[in-house]
Amino acid sequence: MLHNVLIAVDGSRNSLRAVEYAGRVFAPNAEARLVLFHILPAISRMNLNKEEIKAIDARKAERADLAGLYWRLEDEEKIGGFFTEATNLLVQVGVKAEQIKSKFGVKKGEIAPAILEEVELGHYETLVVGRRGLSRMREFFLGSVSTELVREAQGCAVCVVE
Repeated sequence: MLHNVLIAVDGSRNSLRAVEYAGRVFAPNAEARLVLFHILPAISRMNLNKEEIKAIDARKAERADLAGLYWRLEDEEKIGGFFTEATNLLVQVGVKAEQIKSKFGVKKGEIAPAILEEVELGHYETLVVGRRGLSRMREFFLGSVSTELVREAQGCAVCVVE
């Protein structure tokens, strides 16, 4: 049975725990599709040199959802390394490489709404995310991405991995 799973990651150890958990849960389902997803912060074009702008514009030609947005190439490279590590971990726990994809988005502002937008656009049945581990007091005042995802998600299961 086909099952679409979005694993929202931030490059942290908690994200790797969420990746491993999702892999163990969905590895038995040969039709599951697992997508590693990360949001890069949008920046002003003014903060980039000509070579960076040219490289980003070339990437944007392949993805209409990135039109008008700019980001730091080093951030993209860093999360690309994390995607490789996470993919290897998924394969180690039994997920087939062809079941795994990775994708980044670029957004200004809050992370949770961007993740929820991806859930809706991609028709994901399950969202897996790591809990960041804020202190209870800090989480009470500031909230957290995982808390907002649980509160606001509709039409999908949300799994928060401690």
